[in-house]
Amino acid sequence: MQGGNTFPFGFGWDSAPEGIADFRFLLHAPAGARGAVRVGRDGHYYTGSRRIRFWGVNFTAGANFPPKSDAPKVAERLARAGVNCVRFHHMDADWAQPSLIDYSGGTSRTLNPEALDRFDYLFAELKKRGIYGNINLLVNRRFFSKDGLPEAIDSVRDVKDQHGIGFFYEPLMVLQQEYARQLLTHRNPYTGLTYAEDPALAMVEINNENGCLQSWFLGVYDRMPELFQQALQRQWNEWLRRRYSTTARLREAWGEIDQPLGTSLLRNADFTRGGAEWVLEQHGSARAEAVYQEGAVQIRITQASDQDWHVQFHQPNLQVERGALYTIRFEARADAERPLRVSIGMAHAPWQTLGVEETVSLTPEWRTYEVVGFVSQDDTNARLLFSGLGKQTGAVWLRGIRLQRGGTVRYLPEGEALAEGRVPILYRRQWARYPERAQKDWLRFLWETEQHYWQRMYRFLKEELKVKGVVFGTIIRCSTPNLMAELDAVDTHAYWQHPEFPNQAWSATDWYVRNLPMVNTGGGTLTGLAVSRVVGRPFNVTEYNHPAPNQYCAEAIPMLTALASLQDWDALFLYTYSHSADLKAERITGMFDINQHPVMWGLMRAGAALFLRGDVARARRWTAAELNADDEIDHLRTSWAWGLVSGEHAGLDGRWAFRHRIGIVRRREDTPPNALPPDKVALNPERYESDTGEVVWTGFSQQRGVFVVRSPVSKVAVGFLKGRSYELGDRFQLRCVEAPLDGFAAFVLTALEHGTRWRCLITTVSYAENTGWNLRELGEGRITVGNQWGDAPTRIAVPTLELSVPFPAQKVACWALDSNGKRRQRIAAVSTGRNTARLRLEPAHRTMWYELILG
Repeated sequence: MQGGNTFPFGFGWDSAPEGIADFRFLLHAPAGARGAVRVGRDGHYYTGSRRIRFWGVNFTAGANFPPKSDAPKVAERLARAGVNCVRFHHMDADWAQPSLIDYSGGTSRTLNPEALDRFDYLFAELKKRGIYGNINLLVNRRFFSKDGLPEAIDSVRDVKDQHGIGFFYEPLMVLQQEYARQLLTHRNPYTGLTYAEDPALAMVEINNENGCLQSWFLGVYDRMPELFQQALQRQWNEWLRRRYSTTARLREAWGEIDQPLGTSLLRNADFTRGGAEWVLEQHGSARAEAVYQEGAVQIRITQASDQDWHVQFHQPNLQVERGALYTIRFEARADAERPLRVSIGMAHAPWQTLGVEETVSLTPEWRTYEVVGFVSQDDTNARLLFSGLGKQTGAVWLRGIRLQRGGTVRYLPEGEALAEGRVPILYRRQWARYPERAQKDWLRFLWETEQHYWQRMYRFLKEELKVKGVVFGTIIRCSTPNLMAELDAVDTHAYWQHPEFPNQAWSATDWYVRNLPMVNTGGGTLTGLAVSRVVGRPFNVTEYNHPAPNQYCAEAIPMLTALASLQDWDALFLYTYSHSADLKAERITGMFDINQHPVMWGLMRAGAALFLRGDVARARRWTAAELNADDEIDHLRTSWAWGLVSGEHAGLDGRWAFRHRIGIVRRREDTPPNALPPDKVALNPERYESDTGEVVWTGFSQQRGVFVVRSPVSKVAVGFLKGRSYELGDRFQLRCVEAPLDGFAAFVLTALEHGTRWRCLITTVSYAENTGWNLRELGEGRITVGNQWGDAPTRIAVPTLELSVPFPAQKVACWALDSNGKRRQRIAAVSTGRNTARLRLEPAHRTMWYELILG
């Protein structure tokens, strides 16, 4: 699936555009000249007395260690694109080529001197040009028993699991501190400063996308070796003794339940009427059939899919009550060992689980299973659900199914369990079995354990290592707003249509993205970002992308930066510039790498101006909702691993971010003056317009979304523009004559001067591709290139646009530019009136950049 009307256009890895495309004016050099980055009283970043925002990129793995001959060219390329910060990510990975850690001796406690020297030189070259740094301390480091840890650590193969254990296991915390000391107190010979004392180090992140609570939700603590479970159990029992003193008081607080079982709530449970009352669902490419015989059902999965929920067997129209105990009993077997997920959930949108859920392991022999749990809310159309069958072909048999109210809950061991430290940890896989009071205690224990970790690491970095820059922990949703707001700043990540891997994680061949435009959603990833912001703390988005080969990625940068400016956020980082130190491929090299992606890299300057200059005025009013620590912990009972707690739990609607500034407050008294209560926000569901009038988003409900910015110095139209005209403010008007992808295009006019004389960079594009890549459709909006990414050069498709300007034709000068910003072709303006003219921007110009001078 190769695009038709494309032409070669790319940005050289060492290109340093001049003239109108040189955006170094947005940076102050050297980085740190005004002093260290700090948090002001207004909750924003400052250097000295001046506010600063950060528009950045990630350098991932080997990209952090380019050859010294390349580092100055890379730094210059970034500076001229308006980038003023680099996030150094995955430096510690054992798969990075090279890695900052020398893993050759089977340990992770020694830095790689060659990689460190390359990093030092890169950092110095960035600093010279006004580009700050953000060092990530723990991302993908692998720990070993040779590090001085128990041999049990070697059986924990997933590094994220190892890092999760580190939230409560002292020896792992000590190793993290050792690495931080080695790196941050190392003196960079090219700057003469340690990283801790260098004001060009704007930020230090403690632990990427991880948390104690998240690790438990992911089942890490269920499956970790017994030695670590014992360590966690000791801390759990110590916490309970401080809270309850004696086993008797603990038993009284939690209670133990032994309720008689009621009659079964199911209809046709013995299948005497075949499949009556039961539903077999198939989704995606999954195919299955149900055969009823001899009081049992055989579910045959004849074709697997990429999602386990794509085959489900359930009975709907059941009535359940909040807080009531229910027991599910059944017999089951399978033709081969496989998991089966059993739950009580909604038989209607949004299809959520109602508290009771457990995964059991089936074998070829008949076995009896029992799942006991408390229902989380009333529902008159609930369902008993057997799922998790979609990713594996084969057969599963069920019989003797019963759903009864009542059951037995025994949690505490006999005797003086608390005094003897025998109260077991709570397992994620058995969550519904535990009474509400036990659940709340366990979550508070994990919350406080995680709090201790963040506070300890923060104090170590700020007080012992004397880090001058800001320090923050991880992202909201992997941790919680209240925990993160106790540090210097709050962070989050988002990806529109992240790659999916149906069979093997991070397979280079078996993956896809959904080729969908966010502009048609009325929210997308942007609303999720907005509800993660905490009032009074700088707000960062340190990873963002619309990964390749999504053909609509031209919407990413204009929409993100416009919203961030409207919301008055503080730092944005695209993920990622590159994963490799070899930057010379001159083609799109992967799902996330933007350094050779002409759409993403070509729009970097427009994004820099929109965000760093604050081209979109911040919204005039706030709306805020209170989410204190107690409420946060309570919401965790019905949360999940990658979406712990956000402003949504407090009543914030992310769509409001396109009207007013929105955020969480931890105390009611922190609410901004004159903030609108959530129940007073008025937002037209068909048309979002900011209270400044500069940002408008329409057409998404008809799947013809258009996002427009009409600020004095940045004018944006992105979406399905074809066939319509758009007022961009100041008497600028845009009309889209033709565009690929059913009329999709992005247009940004960035004014470097404006008023009586305008000097502007215009960026306009629809999509990009590599020459000869094997882009193919998989159905249901899914596309992939597998590992067939094609060759150089990259190619782009652009729309045909007519831009009307408020100047007579004789005062209009326009040139098509090459990828180095050099004028290549003069574009004539056509007079349309005494003081108006029109320009036609079209594929024949073979560019995505234009220089426009008015007056």
